[in-house]
Parts: sequence; structure tokens; C-alpha cells
Amino acid sequence: MRIGEFSKQTNSSIDTIRHYITLGLLVPTKDGKYFKFDDKCFSDLYRIKEMKDMDFTLQEIKNILLLSRFSKLTLGQEKQHYRSFFNNKMKSLISDKEKLDEKITLLEQKISALDVEFQQDPIKLGVDLSFLQLLYCPTCQKMLKLDQADIQENMIINGLMSCDCGCSIEVTEGIIIDKQGMKVSKETDEKYVIKYVDETDSHFLDNLYAAMEWSSRTIQLDKAKVMLELGVGNGIFLSHIYNDLPDDLTYVAVDYDYNKLRYLKKVFERSGVKKKVIFICSHHKGIPMKHQSVDYVVDFFGMSNYSFRNNEVLHKQIGAYYNEHCTILGTYMLFDKIKSNQELSLEQYKLFKQDHIVKNLKDLGFEKRDDYLVGYSEEGEKDDEYLKVTNRVYFYGFLGER
Repeated sequence: MRIGEFSKQTNSSIDTIRHYITLGLLVPTKDGKYFKFDDKCFSDLYRIKEMKDMDFTLQEIKNILLLSRFSKLTLGQEKQHYRSFFNNKMKSLISDKEKLDEKITLLEQKISALDVEFQQDPIKLGVDLSFLQLLYCPTCQKMLKLDQADIQENMIINGLMSCDCGCSIEVTEGIIIDKQGMKVSKETDEKYVIKYVDETDSHFLDNLYAAMEWSSRTIQLDKAKVMLELGVGNGIFLSHIYNDLPDDLTYVAVDYDYNKLRYLKKVFERSGVKKKVIFICSHHKGIPMKHQSVDYVVDFFGMSNYSFRNNEVLHKQIGAYYNEHCTILGTYMLFDKIKSNQELSLEQYKLFKQDHIVKNLKDLGFEKRDDYLVGYSEEGEKDDEYLKVTNRVYFYGFLGER
């Protein structure tokens, strides 16, 4: 019988059968270039499957089969040896089970403790009433009028604001929303973050963490009253510094993806730590804020993500929001050699070069006070859209002051 028929009759893939032949678990005869399988092969494959179900490794199975093949044992002696193999495996599995039971108990205790914390009433975050003086129409720059509002603990939870020019801004679940500039992605939850970590190359994550550590050590939280983060996303950087935010600092977290902001807000509400964070869902160019009101800009890959889809310097588009003494702390992607199958224009590609980034920020009045360059991720390390256009991605940190 040839391998195809043997495969069908034993309900085993041809690749598996070839693998067992390579390991010496199955020993069919050879007829020219073809394998021939007999009753002994059926018997061996049955035993292999039986012992795999008992958690024997392929090497352990091979040792058991070799005992039978090489020894001249009587049937009784052979059964006694098999009994010894199976008894030892059972003891090993029982020991593993006891260790697993101990670990499961520890996990159950930890989960129970966390459940108690989650059962506590979360704090509430919304639009602090003090922020109303900075809420301006993104079109004509007139102060927005508060038409209706659900106010709790000096915060707007739900409400509606308008301008004489016809602009309308909503507050939903404590998030300021410009419906013209928002996007609603798939629901975001902790599974999304876990999936990102699981599926992202560890070298890339190491470099990302190094960049985040530099930024968190460099940021001057006591230097500003109004701090703006562009493209906050899932809040990787904000989560890193949240507990250290001064009580008198207003941190404005802007992103056009509503569900990401909604998830991030819930994370902070469950933390039990209340900080003055304002969540705004809008396009970068349409932030409903007063011009020249921002003291400090946090750009944790915001401009890099924007530049990948736009042939513009993000900060030049929204520079009107920055005051004359503004500071910027940015972390940017730098591209090494561009690939031939590039998806970026030449002008876009320049936005991922260190000298161009520094020049563009200098043109906006930001003089470099400190910078930092962290490792790189190479092609093949991460299945990321950026590595479709370049062979290496570096992270560059920049601190600049006006």
C-alpha cells in the first residue's frame, strides 16, 4: 500500500506520515522511490497515536518502539517494560498537574482580588467646567455657547454647545465630539491591547518602551497649565504618566477615533485616580479650542501617523493653538532606506527624516533643548505598514522650546 492510501485509511496527513518516517517512528519498506506500508505500519501508527494522547513526546515514543524492535523480550517482559514507561509518565503528569493546580489557585486569588477592586464604584471623568473658557469654535474662533448640559461633580457629562456660525459640538459620556471630524472604529477593549502586544515583535516593543521612558523622564509636567497630546490613540504614553499629572494641569487628549477615547476614559475611571483630563474627539485641524491656549504639546507618534497619510507637517497645520512660550515633546519615526515599492511621495518621505523633522519644528520657533535616538526595527521583525515602505524604523525623541 502506498502513502496516499495509507494516509486515507489512517486519517493522517501525508506530511505527518513523512515526518514520522524521518524520525524513525514508522519504517515502511521501499519499492523504488515509493514507500510501501504493511500491517506493521498500521500497528506502529496506532501505538504512536495512542501514546501521543497520553502526552508522550515523539522522542519518548521512539524509545518505547525501539525497545520492542531491538530486544528479544518475552511478551510478559515486554508488557512489564511498557507498564514501567506508562507508570513513570503517569507520575510525571500527576506532578505537573499538582504544580498547575498551585498556579491556578494563585491566579484565582489574584483574579478575586482584582474583581473586588473592579466592583468598587469607578470615579467619573468629564469636561471640567473650568475648561469652558477654552472651548472655541474651530471654524470662526468664537467662544462656544453651552445650550444644554448634564452637569455632575462640576463636570459636563452630556451636553450640546453651539456657535452663531452654525458649528455644533456635543459632549457624550464626558467626551467632546466634533461629528465632522470623528471616526468610529471597532469597539476597543483590553483584548485589543493584549492582542497588540502578543502580535507585535518584541524588539519593536522594546524600542517603543525605551522611547516612552525617555519621553516620560524628559517631560516637564510642572511647566504647563494646558498640555495637548495629538493622536492619543489607546493612551500608551498618557497611561504611563497619568498618576504623575499635577492637579492644576489640564491635559487635553485629542484623537479622531471615538471608541479609543471611550475605552481610555473608562480605564482611567476604573483606576480611582482623578486627574483633569479632557477628551476631545475631532480631526487635528478642527480642535474646538481657543488659539494660543496650549503651553505644552505632547506628540507621541501623532505627527508620524499623520505624515504617513498626508503630505503636510502636522504642527504647521495646527500651530495656531500653541502660545508664544510653548514647549513640544515629540517622538517620531525615522525611516532608513526607502523601498522601490514605495507608497509615500518624496515629500512625505522627507517627513520621516531627522533633519527635516528638526527643521520643520525650528521653522515653528522650537529650538532643540534635548533629543534622543533609539534602536531600530528591521524588515521582517514586525508585520507593520511602515515596514512596507522602508527597511528600518528608528525612534527619535525631540524636546524643543520657543
